[in-house]
Amino acid sequence: MLRVYSNFFFLLLCVLISSCKSFYPTQFSSAVVKVNKTYTPDSSILAFYHPYKDSIDKIVSIPIVVLETDLTKQLPESSLGNFMVDILRVKATEYTGDTIDVAILNYGGIRIPSLSKGMLTIQDAYLLMPFENYIVEQVLTGQQISDFCDSIAMKKGWPISGMSFRIKNGEAIDIKINNEPLEISRKYKVALNDYIANGGDGMTFLKAIPQKQTGVLFREAIIQYWKDQALLHLGVTAKTENRISYAE
Repeated sequence: MLRVYSNFFFLLLCVLISSCKSFYPTQFSSAVVKVNKTYTPDSSILAFYHPYKDSIDKIVSIPIVVLETDLTKQLPESSLGNFMVDILRVKATEYTGDTIDVAILNYGGIRIPSLSKGMLTIQDAYLLMPFENYIVEQVLTGQQISDFCDSIAMKKGWPISGMSFRIKNGEAIDIKINNEPLEISRKYKVALNDYIANGGDGMTFLKAIPQKQTGVLFREAIIQYWKDQALLHLGVTAKTENRISYAE
């Protein structure tokens, strides 16, 4: 019996010692597989996802509205940026029931460099705005907007609507809202996406400001705006308007 217990405790001791150790693979290997025209796809995987891909392709290829001009993304202002931020302002006004004074988008949030004129589809909306960002409204003082514009100036420009300013020495000057000089003590209603409003892209000062939620994804708002224009038998377009420029 003693020998049995001795063997048992010996095995238990081995288990306890082993459990305290970390084990690592003695070797591993990896390889880069280049996917090009010579690569043969796995037929079983193709057969699995093709039905889903076909369904998605039918949805995203639905035509919506005609874009009348080519749009491009650039700094400090661009036709593509104005196109998107104007939609944000229009739809935020509709969803909140408030008169939105200013709309602002972060430059990096626009995920493609250009849109070509012609028929726009659901896919174009997803390419422009793949993120699940919601439209929100925040009420900012004139001083907060001035600070916001300084941050935008340091980033060499963001898409803005309802507002204009010039950049000088990395700061915003001659700020105007709806063609009127900015009033430091006045409060303004600003439309943003929730990523910025929650402090994204360096705008941490916005985190403490209450948000009015719309519950609408910005991408869905873009699609709805395009549909609205199509119902009116109108196309969509945008252009640069000297909203942000450099002071001489």
